Amino acid sequence: MIAEDSKGISIEIMGKQHQFNCSAEQAEDLNQAANNLAVMCEDIKKKHGMANNERALLVASINLSYSLLIANDKLERYQHGQDALISTLKSALYQSDQLSINDQ
Repeated sequence: MIAEDSKGISIEIMGKQHQFNCSAEQAEDLNQAANNLAVMCEDIKKKHGMANNERALLVASINLSYSLLIANDKLERYQHGQDALISTLKSALYQSDQLSINDQ
């Protein structure tokens, strides 16, 4: 649930209201993130038989942090691969230009 006001938004997470400052453009994304977190916490509580909301939030935060770590690692490896490909292409173009100059 989301309620907008001049100071930000109010979001309900696990039965409690929380205030967040954000721009109007960020409000919908923040609401979606809160909904995802609520679903994740409920799934954790059901799967592990947890009654404690704070424990479920802690487990969810660790899971999200781990997922972010893995995603950032994949992104970094992808970027290194792209950098290597660009370097290879630049080298090939340079060699091709050198061959063209020598042929003239």
